[in-house]
Amino acid sequence: MGCCSVTARGANLKQDGHEEVELLQTEGSRKQSETGSLSPNGGPYSISHHQATCVKHEVPDKPVLFWGKSHANLDDMILSEPIHGWEGQDIQTYGKVVRSSLIFMQIRGTHSQEIMECFLVLFPLHLLILSLDHQDRRFIYQGLLSLSGMKVFSLWTSIGHTFEISGPMIESRQISCLNSRERDLWISELQHHILEANTHYSLVYPSINILSFLLPCDSMWKKKELIRYLTSCPIRDWEGRAIQHLGNAIYLSAVQVAHTIDADFEDRLLVLFSEDLVFLSVDAEKTAVTYQGTLPINAIHIKESIAWDGRLEFQITGHMMEPILVCCSTIGDYNYLVFYLQKPEESDCAISPPPVPTVPAKYRRR
Repeated sequence: MGCCSVTARGANLKQDGHEEVELLQTEGSRKQSETGSLSPNGGPYSISHHQATCVKHEVPDKPVLFWGKSHANLDDMILSEPIHGWEGQDIQTYGKVVRSSLIFMQIRGTHSQEIMECFLVLFPLHLLILSLDHQDRRFIYQGLLSLSGMKVFSLWTSIGHTFEISGPMIESRQISCLNSRERDLWISELQHHILEANTHYSLVYPSINILSFLLPCDSMWKKKELIRYLTSCPIRDWEGRAIQHLGNAIYLSAVQVAHTIDADFEDRLLVLFSEDLVFLSVDAEKTAVTYQGTLPINAIHIKESIAWDGRLEFQITGHMMEPILVCCSTIGDYNYLVFYLQKPEESDCAISPPPVPTVPAKYRRR
């Protein structure tokens, strides 16, 4: 994820007036009477309503100034000016800005230990992450996370007043604020809006009803509604980039898949994105969706193989992966998937391309 790297220590004044913040603190300077409570072993951090109210009344929000703009100016800029690399629908459809702050972020579970300087923006049901381009004075899109299913933990680290966010479809992120009060306000706001998001999606998309109503997805409007559901609600065992970051879903189809011709077929939802093919399964009660794997489209090939009994089948092959046989339920699904996924045959007289890089097979069988 592209971002501007910052050092954890230093206070060099930049030409545009932005100042790097000293985040490292010694153990001796750390206050023992931090607001809030921390359960043993880094458990969930909880702030009482009284504590959160006291923090808000004692320390009103102060402008975070950079690029010569006040805090309010920066919020207006996010809603009114283009964000470089923005993906998805119009940002104003996400509602008003509830809270925003300059923070430092590190993604857990990655090989890089880079600390990213970011501007964190809280909407009623989403959390927006932006990096800063100080030279051009613009924001760069780094991700939009759904609050539904998200969890918040408070952490003690060497880089400041930190909390961690995690969820069923996102990589865990450590977020360091400029002071303990800022952290407490963020945790309080996030806990409140996470609860609202969980309530909102349980009402809008009650899983026990919506999946049973939309499956089988035998009409286009059902496919569209099911895509909306999949990109808004938690998916069990999800791995890698959040589904919202794969771009707009191009097509969805209910199919049956098998690893070999002789193997038993299993029901799957196939979701086609511009660069990825995602496999999902639905439980027998149609109450939950489980992640089954992802294949990068540029690393797979399609072979048409309509069965003798008229089944609409094609085979997916690729480097270092077991062939997958896909059976479609309608001719429309079959034609669309084959047309989009099929690549032209390479000519013997054509210039030989470089070797295809090794792509580990992400699709796994349950």
